[in-house]
This record gives sequence, C-alpha cells and structure tokens, in this order.
Amino acid sequence: MRGTKLSGARRAGALAAASLLALGLAACGNDGDGTSATADSDSADVAATSDSTRTFEAQNGSIEIPAEPQSIVACGYAVLPLIQAQANLSAVCEWTREIDSMDEETRAAYDALPKIAPDGAAQSINYEAVAAAEPDLIIMGVPIRAKESLNMEALEALAPVVFLGPTTASDWRELGEQQTDAAGVAQNYGPYKETYDARAAEIAEKYQASLGSLKFAGVCDICGANAGEFVREYADSYTTNLFADLGADFPGQPDDDAIEHAEYASYERIPELLGDADVIVYAVQEDGTVTEELEELMNSDLWQSLPAVQAGNLIPVRHGHAATYQTAVLALDSIEETLETLPAANN
Repeated sequence: MRGTKLSGARRAGALAAASLLALGLAACGNDGDGTSATADSDSADVAATSDSTRTFEAQNGSIEIPAEPQSIVACGYAVLPLIQAQANLSAVCEWTREIDSMDEETRAAYDALPKIAPDGAAQSINYEAVAAAEPDLIIMGVPIRAKESLNMEALEALAPVVFLGPTTASDWRELGEQQTDAAGVAQNYGPYKETYDARAAEIAEKYQASLGSLKFAGVCDICGANAGEFVREYADSYTTNLFADLGADFPGQPDDDAIEHAEYASYERIPELLGDADVIVYAVQEDGTVTEELEELMNSDLWQSLPAVQAGNLIPVRHGHAATYQTAVLALDSIEETLETLPAANN
C-alpha cells in the first residue's frame, strides 16, 4: 500500500492532535483565494493613527486596533506567545490536546486564565463565552482553513479581530512576533528570540561537522495514523523544523500544488522511507515516554531492523511541538542532551 499526503478528513485529524491549536481545528493550506496564507515579515507593519488606536496589517486586512489593548481573547497559536510575553489576556480558547509544550511557568499562567471551550463540535467556538470576556481585541492564531469555520462577523461585532494563522508548523517563528506586536507586548517577546537564536547557533557550531553530513528522518508521534501506518515528517513539520536551525535537513517534499508537512505511509514502506537515514528524530512527552501511536511503530519488526535504530541513532525530543521561542529553547536543550552521546554525531 502506498503512502498518501495528508489530506481531507485525515489531515484534519492529524493536525488537530499535533498543531497546538486551541480550537481543535485542523488543516494547513492556502487561503480561500489561493494565495499563500503565511504572513511575511512585512505583514505586521503598523502605523499609529491616534493616541488610542493604530492600524495593524493582518491576514484579514488592515485592522484598527487599540494601541494598548487591555482585554485580549486569544486562540490557537497566539495563546502561548501572548502568555509568555505577559499580554493583557482576559480569556483563551481551551486546548484540545495535552499541553506538553508548556514550561511550568507558562502552564501555571495558562491554568489561571478563563477558558473558552468549543461550542459542541471541535470546529466551533462559543461566541457567548468570548463576549463574556469583554475583549477589546481578539487575536486568532488558528490555521488558515480554520477561518472558514469561524463566524468572523460575530467575532468582529464584539471587538477588532486580528487573524494571524499558520500554514505549516514552522510558521510559529514569524507569527509569534506578529501576534505579540498586535497585543502591544513585542518588547517582551524579543528577548526570547535572541536567547533561542544564540542557543541554536551554539549547538549548530558544536556539531556542524556531523549534522550537515548526516541523513535525517522524522516521524510524527501524534498525527493520528491508522493501525499499520506511520507519518513521515518533512523539514518544516512539528519537531523537524527545530533541526533546520541546527543545519540538519530532512528528505521529502509535497507536490507542487500542495502545502503539506508530512505524509502517511504503511509500515511496508518503513525500509523505503527510513532505511537510509543515519538519524531518526521524534517528539516524546515530558517524562520521555512515547505515545501509543509511536510505541506501536517502534514495536514493529521493520522499525527494529532499521540501521539507525540498531545503531542507537535516535533523537527523542521533549517539547518537540514547541511553538514559541521560549519553549523551543527547552526543545533545543533536549536535542543537545541526546547529541552529546549520539553515536552518529560523535564519530
């Protein structure tokens, strides 16, 4: 059986499990008009219009927002950056996944905030709960396709809405900076980027002789694969995108007309897709354990026969689904901890 690219209902199930979304909404792709939904570095440019408001360029247009918002409702990828940058949050959309990519301080702050639960189905939002938070700004960080299931008019009737959603897992870098800018706390988020960049550069330099020459492969731990299937991650997927900053690369890419980060494949294709990898990476939970999905893969005979597995060249990454610079530093620490004893990196 041949593997297939993430698509349709399967794509929704995979991303809902792994994309750090607050609404349980899933999908990566282009915006409805066919243009790329990834906000570029210029998308967060702002211009002051008065003492109390300013114009913010978001994915949903030029939005007039408070210059200093005091009551922000955040959803999706916007939640963690805004918590960590100490934005004035009045409520956040409730997570539908384990919050294993939060450090203890962030988790405590998240737990203390009022939550907006989905209104019935996972692809809906409780607009009454949003209204009860009395927001003066709403920052939506769910994937672009999630926008199609939102009643934007209902949200816009409550407060200005800034939509900044990802198309791929690696978009968290730009989006976090833009989201904190909209919240007026970018100055608190910048130092985390500097720390991350310095840490990544340090690890990349230390292992540059090996990382650039090794063949890497990644497997997803919570992408919702069916029994007898696994998910191979490309370079811009959840855990693998962190390795890009260390000089490592991963094979595989989507079709020209698709924006994808991984592919489903049957266990029969394990030798084909993973057999020539020198190193295999995957995310683990904070205590180092793996999900049932990944455990099933690792117990298979074909996995056990892989050269990388037999050589012990595996990199389990705690906080492997990090989507902020602060949490990504914890992931880098986990990666370096393994690199220090990884056979392939120390020959």
